[in-house]
Amino acid sequence: MIRALFAAGLLALVLCVRPALGADFNLHYTLLEDPPRPFPTRLVLLPPQVTVKEISAGGVADLVPEWTAQANANIQEGLQAIIAGRPEFTLLPLPAFSPEENERLDQYLAAYMVVGVAAHWATSAGGSAWAHKREHFDYTLGEGLAFLREKTGADAAVMVIGEDYVSTSGRKAAMVVGALFGAGIGSGESVISIGVVDLNNGDLLWMHHSQSVSKDLKDEASVQEMLGEILATLPGRDGKVVLR
Repeated sequence: MIRALFAAGLLALVLCVRPALGADFNLHYTLLEDPPRPFPTRLVLLPPQVTVKEISAGGVADLVPEWTAQANANIQEGLQAIIAGRPEFTLLPLPAFSPEENERLDQYLAAYMVVGVAAHWATSAGGSAWAHKREHFDYTLGEGLAFLREKTGADAAVMVIGEDYVSTSGRKAAMVVGALFGAGIGSGESVISIGVVDLNNGDLLWMHHSQSVSKDLKDEASVQEMLGEILATLPGRDGKVVLR
């Protein structure tokens, strides 16, 4: 849990820096070859790993469990609806897991958070020294979820990480006063990042994100809009992206 919160916090920090050369979304390099690697069509959605925190006037961010649960439920339902509307995909249900399998799943999700944040940093904020990673996106997490492929018949897993910072009324007031005197006080921000991981070998095939200072992950309409923006770049069966 500590690793998960740490990685999610880094995600918000990384995505605050968006240079002109940053990639809008990332595709595994094999999807860009000729012929392209087929994109998986049998998917399983893993539990979203999104946290919602409230920022006080003094800048202290506290996790709010109720808001976090609502945000994750909104994302889960929104993703299921959008993917179900893509006829080329089949979304398979998660089965019941043994305690050992649950532990392995938690460890893999924690690893995805670390790898996902590293991939975001390299492709969005890493600068020219990391241009090769944007051109040859080859991140992988290994074969730790082979058991999930065997239990579900899925080819790939959809993974979600993110954070939502909600300003208290006191902080909003401080922002107004600060603006009057030329002092910038940061507002809240919502970030959702989604990746598709090949269950055969752990390759991170596609990754995209959406961030907003006006959206609220506790609000279904806000989540639907952000998810729509992200999944518009989800490749089809032939590995090509057709913006929707």
